[in-house]
Amino acid sequence: MTGFVMAGSEPSVLLHHLAFYGLADILDDAGAHEVRLTWEGSRPTVHAEGLTARVVDDAVRAHVDARRSWVDVASGKDRRGVMSPRLSAFKDDASWTALQRARHGVFDALIDARAWPDLRYLAALGEPSYWSFNQRDEPLQDDGASRWEMQPRNRGSEFVGNRLRPVAEAVSARGPGGIAAGIDGSKPVDEIGGRSDSVSATGLSTPGPVDNALVWCALWGLGWLPTALRVAEAALSSGHFGRPHQEYFFTPYWTGALRPARVRSLLASEHLRVAATDGVERYAADPLVRQTAHTWLRARRVVGVLRFPIGRFGSDNAPERRALRAEAVQIGDSP
Repeated sequence: MTGFVMAGSEPSVLLHHLAFYGLADILDDAGAHEVRLTWEGSRPTVHAEGLTARVVDDAVRAHVDARRSWVDVASGKDRRGVMSPRLSAFKDDASWTALQRARHGVFDALIDARAWPDLRYLAALGEPSYWSFNQRDEPLQDDGASRWEMQPRNRGSEFVGNRLRPVAEAVSARGPGGIAAGIDGSKPVDEIGGRSDSVSATGLSTPGPVDNALVWCALWGLGWLPTALRVAEAALSSGHFGRPHQEYFFTPYWTGALRPARVRSLLASEHLRVAATDGVERYAADPLVRQTAHTWLRARRVVGVLRFPIGRFGSDNAPERRALRAEAVQIGDSP
């Protein structure tokens, strides 16, 4: 097997973990044989038989183009992306009905096409909650959305229409070799942001220019982090714990080569969540539960957890959430 090294990546930046997962999923879906994920020191590396930069370039380009079948679907006068999990408040039942009809049309088409990765991805993103209300009987639309979806909401902005769609257009327009060169860090280009305060990373990093092909892979990597909808409370997201003003994302660090399915199972595991809470007094598990989690993780080659505090910036009414730099949690001998 040969490896594609994401040489520009830093383990302390959440964006690069998600791009690692997203690229592996894209290659796996494209038919690459024996896909494995390894950490070569501090560099995430995807392995597969016959893997080259051109294979990566072609696979990501084809992946972007194939997603346009639902990324470009919009509804209403403001052309909102119907598959966005968070949208501006709906004013009447007719708007909800139109949205649900459009969403079901997308799902039906994906089921007919047996597009299982797309369906897994959209399930992980969540959906606007039509069932959740506060004590004043006001709708809580965002209760059905993944905590990983952090597109700023100012002026009606939403995730699919204002982030996935422009990123897809930028990546699709690149010339031969440009996609792989962006992902491996040798020639990064931020077409949709570009400035020193770019927010193309969509909360997965602090502001700054970031390659848009890398962003596409990272946003696709959200599909490895399932969302569990709940009737009476906000949805639960894998890889996240805490509540507003004290919340965290977390990812595993392992030795050896793992299959995509194994990494997905780690990300969704309660054991990883327990380990990630080490040292956070409000959420830390009791010692026996912690020991059990560490034993389970060590048996699966996990040697550490990267925990990312989530910062809140801007106004209280529409704060921007961003993952800050990682805090390392050792598995095994940590106190």
